[in-house]
Amino acid sequence: MRLQDYQVGDFYDEMFEAPGKPRPGVAPLVERLAEMASDDILQRQKAAELSMMRMGITFNVYSDNRGVEKTFPFDLIPRIVSAKEWDVIEKGLKQRIRALNLFIDDLYHDRKIISDKIIPEAVLRSSKGLRSECLGLDPPRGIWMHITGTDLVRHSDGQIYVLEDNLRCPSGVSYVLENRHLMKNLFPSLFEAGKIKSVDSFPYHFRDALDYLMADTVAAPKCVVLTPDLLT
Repeated sequence: MRLQDYQVGDFYDEMFEAPGKPRPGVAPLVERLAEMASDDILQRQKAAELSMMRMGITFNVYSDNRGVEKTFPFDLIPRIVSAKEWDVIEKGLKQRIRALNLFIDDLYHDRKIISDKIIPEAVLRSSKGLRSECLGLDPPRGIWMHITGTDLVRHSDGQIYVLEDNLRCPSGVSYVLENRHLMKNLFPSLFEAGKIKSVDSFPYHFRDALDYLMADTVAAPKCVVLTPDLLT
């Protein structure tokens, strides 16, 4: 794949910081892509999409009355996030999620955020998501949000920003796991050469988090995750 003539635009380029100058940590990927023929890359992309379709890694387009099912978008060329940058993102997400949990707890208890005039009371009253049944409720361990999906975007200034927070029914974890599995099969040498953070342990961490929500008197809690197959 010819990258010599690649032009860096006026946007934030995830791969190059200047023409011919890969960003830190991206050089091994650039070298591997340069060794591959364009046809080889296209064939691998098609093989990945076919594999996703066979494994049922799809999603429904609910805005379409016909109930169209599409393969989850998969980009063969991965986005590299350095350990240093990820450390900042991870700390920021933890702080944000804790703040959101405290925000929800305040809305169902003292509502200081209203009395302090941070949020107009009319906004709270008009919210369809507010549940009067939860007023005064103290959830186990004080946790309202058991799993959160935070959508992040990269702005032209190079900074990562939060696009939206999905708290009620977040989805997408399975796509992350399968995406990583496909990448390992398609670019095994990259994973062998680099110290790439694993995502394989997520299901175990998720189970531990659900177990933590149970009372200490429950020795072996039973956790159930509802999927679309169970709901139909």
